[in-house]
Amino acid sequence: MGRQGGQKNRHWKADELDLQQIPLKSIGNVSGLLEETINRVRRGPFDLRAANAIGFLAGILLKALDQRLEQRVAHLEAVISAKGENESEVFGFRPAKESTHEESSTARQSN
Repeated sequence: MGRQGGQKNRHWKADELDLQQIPLKSIGNVSGLLEETINRVRRGPFDLRAANAIGFLAGILLKALDQRLEQRVAHLEAVISAKGENESEVFGFRPAKESTHEESSTARQSN
């Protein structure tokens, strides 16, 4: 009996359960989700608890994306400000084994 009563309290409709998954990897994607949620709340009826949860989680995600962006900018600033250092060290490149044209010609002459 308790289970049936709980199902009557559900505010989700069957058509709302089949929502498309939205990639939330950029600030623009999250902004789009917030825009869609705001418009659905304004159009009504939309579960305000769900809208509140989406807004809360989107805020956390925006902070995480912003922090990642700040880290990338700090790395770029460090690369740009690294004057006098070898560029290969800054970018983490390993120097390739250098073979010059002269080495190959001297090797041929000795044969």
